[in-house]
Order: sequence, then C-alpha cells, then structure tokens
Amino acid sequence: MNKKEINEIKSLYDTVQDCSILKLAGCYVNSDKEKVKTFQEPFHNLPEEEMYKYLEIFRKTLSGTPGRNLHDMAFTDQYGQDPGTGKSLLEEIRKTELNDEGVLDGFYDRVIENYQYAGNYLILMIFQSYDVPGVTTDGIEMEDASEEVFSYILCSICPMKLTKPGLGFDDDLGEIHTLRQIFAVELPETGFLYPAFNGRSADDGAILFSSKQTDHLQDLFLKNVLGVSATLPARQQKEGFTEFVADVLGEDSGFETVLSVQENLSEAVRSKKNEAAGETVFLDKDTVRNVFEQSGVSEEKMQSFSRKFDEQFDPSRLQKKQMEADSSGSEELPFKDDPPRPEIKVEEKLFADNVVPVRNFEVKSKDMVLRINSRHTDLIDMRIVDGKKCLVIELTDDLTVNGIPVGSN
Repeated sequence: MNKKEINEIKSLYDTVQDCSILKLAGCYVNSDKEKVKTFQEPFHNLPEEEMYKYLEIFRKTLSGTPGRNLHDMAFTDQYGQDPGTGKSLLEEIRKTELNDEGVLDGFYDRVIENYQYAGNYLILMIFQSYDVPGVTTDGIEMEDASEEVFSYILCSICPMKLTKPGLGFDDDLGEIHTLRQIFAVELPETGFLYPAFNGRSADDGAILFSSKQTDHLQDLFLKNVLGVSATLPARQQKEGFTEFVADVLGEDSGFETVLSVQENLSEAVRSKKNEAAGETVFLDKDTVRNVFEQSGVSEEKMQSFSRKFDEQFDPSRLQKKQMEADSSGSEELPFKDDPPRPEIKVEEKLFADNVVPVRNFEVKSKDMVLRINSRHTDLIDMRIVDGKKCLVIELTDDLTVNGIPVGSN
C-alpha cells in the first residue's frame, strides 16, 4: 500500500459521524497470558466519548513511515495454508464479520501463544465495509460513483499499563484520598490490516503490518498467526547495508570514494522520490550497483558485488546473527528465552530512507562528529597538511561556535 492508500483508510477514523465501523471485538490479556475479558458489540452502541478514544487507536495503527513502521507483507506458499492460521484464519474472521465467538477465540489463543510481550495487553479488532468512491482521471473523488465495497478487519494490539499512584479528590466523600490504580489502554505497539488496500481495491493475498518498533517485528506472531514471514527491520537494513559497502570497498574505502558513494546514493534516492511523487522509494541491487560504478569503484571490486550483496542479505545468515544476538543477551532482541526465530524473508530491495542519509552527511571519529547538509558536501575536502591527512572545511559567514558567531578574521 502506498501512502495515499494508507491515508484513505486512515481518514475513515477522523470523526464519529463519518465512521462506518460495524463491529468491535476485543480480548484483555494479563501478564500470565490469561484471558481476563473478551467482548464484541456494535461499534455505534458505544458512548461517543469512547468511540473517539478507539478511533485514536485505529488511526495510530495506520500511522508511521512505510518501510519502517508500516510493511506490506504477502502470504507465502509455506505459511497461511493451515485452516487455523494465516490467510485462512483472517478470511474466516472477515467473512463472519466478528460475529463468531469460536473463530475469535481461536485467533486470540494464537496471538497469546505467539505474541512477545511481558505485560498486560489488549487485542482490539474492528470490521468495516468501506464504499470506495470512484476517482476521475485528475484525482477528484466521485462520492456517488462507488467502484467496490472494501470489507476488511483491522487489528490493534495495545499495552495495558498501571496508572501512576497519587492523591485525588473523592467527590462523593468530599475528601482527598489515594487514587486507585487501574490498567489503562496505551496506544498500539502492533497491528495489521487485512486484506491490503492495494490499487484502492481489496488484495486478499497481502496484509499491511504495523509496528511501533523498527528493530523487532514480532517474528513468531508474523509466522504462526498471520502466516507471513518477517521482513528485515529498519535497523538491520541500515547496519547490513553499512557492512556491505565496507566489505565491497575493502582497502579502496578512501574518503573520496566513500563520499562519492554517499553523494550518488543520495542523488539516486532524490531522483526516485521525484519520479514517485512522494511515494515509498526502495533501492534494489541494480540501483546500488549503478551507484558504485558511477562512484569509481574498481572493476576488480565490482566483480564480487553481486555475490556479496546476496550473502549480506541472505536469510540463513541473518537468522544465524539473530540467534547469536539472542544467546548473548543482546538488548536489541529483548526476548532472550524465546523459541528460535523463524526465517526472515528479505527482498532484494531496501527501503531507501533506512539506508541512505538523504538530509545529512556525517563524518565521525572517537573525538569528533561533523554533520553536513548532503547537498553541500563540497564544503569539505581531504588534503595533506604537514604530512598528515586532514579534512579541510570551508568557513562561511554564518559560522558559529556553541552559538557564538565567529568573525571572518
């Protein structure tokens, strides 16, 4: 789903008056992985104030950056065929419009078994039928010219946290007392939309997955509940790409070459974004290869480019790295004692904003950090001064040191 399609669905939750959510269902799960409460009811039976609170949660589920927080995921041949999981389960929930308690309980059980969260949380689901308006060739909506009815489910998984202790005024007693702590619903950490709304139409071969975290995507939940395989999180994309560039360049990773690679990558991304009119931009292997060639990387190094790209983003290699991080107690993957993680699915393309610093160019050492607008890297140069390699920076009239203007003398 592109940004426009995401925003079109998200706009359905702007006001209670325009909202056409038919059914709300949910399950409150405690820290012992027990169902405390399940419920299902027509959405418009709720008090208006509560409806607005729920709408805020649903808007937040579809908020974020495509490629970082919002991920298009397709069902695979390996997953989603079991009637009790994946596409079969999600389609059954959608067809029954959240009215079958048995189907919902089966879904809740699978979530509880596979969702990695140490505390209390709330599973929320809605069913909605959206009368998709037609659009003219110049992008104007025709509200009286519906093309299809998009029937979908949206799931939001929200942490439940204790309110802070404190004192408060009791209206009935007219006295100050200690406030009773309760578990309050937080904004969602995870969620999904099924089916995806691709091309402004239902795509029952895919979901839109939402994650507040960008370095941990609930792999077991994706595999064993939704029936899709996990994509590579944003942080791992960045780190993996950095390793890949350093590996390919090897001893050729001089300042001028690295600077040239970064400049050409930034320019390639800007060009793709202009062509895509603000939509999500990805970098595939061919684009990165062209950048390396334009940056003067030697033919000898380019001979290993394709092999090293495939090796860097090979699923089995990434799986091994995750297991090593788990066994070492890395904070990056917080659930050290969880079962082995399922295989990661890695497309041969990377979300551009995850790997290319389009706005700033950073030069860093142990004792220095220098950030330069990526459009003005011509301000710095490398020269030999007194026999030492030095970065030479052009001083401009607007130079300041800790906010203090520096004169031109």
